[in-house]
Amino acid sequence: MKKVFMILASLAFSCAALFAQEESFYKEADVIRFDKKVHDFGDVLIAEGPVSCIFTFTNTGTQPLVIHNVISSCGCTTPEWTKEPVRPGATGTIQATFSNDQGPFPFEKTLTVYVGVGRSSLDRPVVLRLRGVSHDQKKDLDELFTTRIGSLGIRKTETSIGYIDQGVVKSDQMQVANLSKSDLTVETASATPGLTITVTPNPIPARSMARLSYAVNPAAMGRTAWGKQKFDASFKLNGRSYTDKLTITGVIKDNFEKLTKAEIERAGIPVIDRSYFEFGEIKKGATVTATYSIRNKGKSPLVIHHTEGQGTASTVLTGMPLTIKPGGKADIKVKFDSSSLDYTGEVIEVLTVITDAPTKPIFNLFITGNVK
Repeated sequence: MKKVFMILASLAFSCAALFAQEESFYKEADVIRFDKKVHDFGDVLIAEGPVSCIFTFTNTGTQPLVIHNVISSCGCTTPEWTKEPVRPGATGTIQATFSNDQGPFPFEKTLTVYVGVGRSSLDRPVVLRLRGVSHDQKKDLDELFTTRIGSLGIRKTETSIGYIDQGVVKSDQMQVANLSKSDLTVETASATPGLTITVTPNPIPARSMARLSYAVNPAAMGRTAWGKQKFDASFKLNGRSYTDKLTITGVIKDNFEKLTKAEIERAGIPVIDRSYFEFGEIKKGATVTATYSIRNKGKSPLVIHHTEGQGTASTVLTGMPLTIKPGGKADIKVKFDSSSLDYTGEVIEVLTVITDAPTKPIFNLFITGNVK
């Protein structure tokens, strides 16, 4: 009987250890690295038929990796991937084929990659992106790139990189073109701290396209940089400087990658008593003060890093950062000045709040009313 009990106890311990292993998740940066997460096909003709690209990944951890599944955002994109386990230090691939048969328009597709590590997995799937522009007939470079800085053709002078985690470098790319009849050497003349730009090939051959890659490092702006940020760059083309700028916008939010499950469960939780402030009807030129009460329902202090209005009419009066103790409450006060509006009538002002709460890192507040 004692022997049976010991065997059962041993099995129970083994199962508990197994479940404990399964509950521990790995961070992407610790076990897998992709050569790229975005592939831009650029301009493709529908007559070319399906187009394909390959993402290569490396196992940077100490256990075998397995790609359990790759899910496409639509049926027009078909993924194929390395099915066998990838040992530490080895590489595997994910190939994606876009059918390119849905008509002439810009396209952007995603692949959601589910990765297994030993008996566990990543804490979240990896997202890869494919994009490009399909055309029904070939277009001249001047038709494709209608905006230009000197002889450098671009599609637009401002683009968004989306959300940027504090302390993490985020990169993306775009197509550019040399619209001149001779080689074009592209250099960065000036750039906002944290923004780096490279062009490949460089010089760009005459009447040819190239890839402009840009990376944003929020750490270069310091821990006080939160919310919407603009990164500008000007260029020197064949030695001549130009004042026109390329602008990259993004929203810097908190980074929770290094938090444990227990830390996330103990983190602050913001609860907004009322997200809308209605001022009724006021005359143009009048000002009102909006007050929003924020409670912390979590077990750790809650930090409001930053609050900003999306327009020029709203000014945050409360000093930031704002720390709210567990179970505590604090107010965010905002002055709304209707004189800065260039219109009258119904108003909806949006305020963006950046916090250190993993469950609600960003939320919006609103000021509404009628200005006559």
